[in-house]
Amino acid sequence: MAKQTVRLEGFAEFERTLINLSQVWRSDLVARNTLAKAAKEAMVPVAQTAYSLAALGPPNKTGIHMKETIRIDGRIPNQKDKQSYFVNDHDAVIAVVSVKKSAVSLANEFGTTKMAAQPFLRPAMASNVDNVLTILKNSLSEIIPQYVKKLRRQGIR
Repeated sequence: MAKQTVRLEGFAEFERTLINLSQVWRSDLVARNTLAKAAKEAMVPVAQTAYSLAALGPPNKTGIHMKETIRIDGRIPNQKDKQSYFVNDHDAVIAVVSVKKSAVSLANEFGTTKMAAQPFLRPAMASNVDNVLTILKNSLSEIIPQYVKKLRRQGIR
């Protein structure tokens, strides 16, 4: 699979704001409560598209269909995340749309010798890149000022 890179420009003021915040308040809390939150919000259209593209298939033993296990996560990358080809050491946060790992989900996304692939996660992301970037930008412009206001009001360090 080819790695897609999106180049963003004009983030100097944004970067200065985050650096200033992290010099006054704990940087992990700043990242978790601003960047990760916005990244998670930005991935909602990807999850919705993945849900619409995913095959229903048979339910598992508990009656849950694979597509019902699609979830979104926004977080600071952990050591396991950093082993991924898609996560760099300098990534502050990552957002992931995933499905419960199972033989069914892997077979659907990548195919098997007996079944053609019916990808739903990768096409969902590819078709929503512009949406994700727009939502991310808008979310950050709302979340950061709200978070700063909250921190100042609470006097948190």
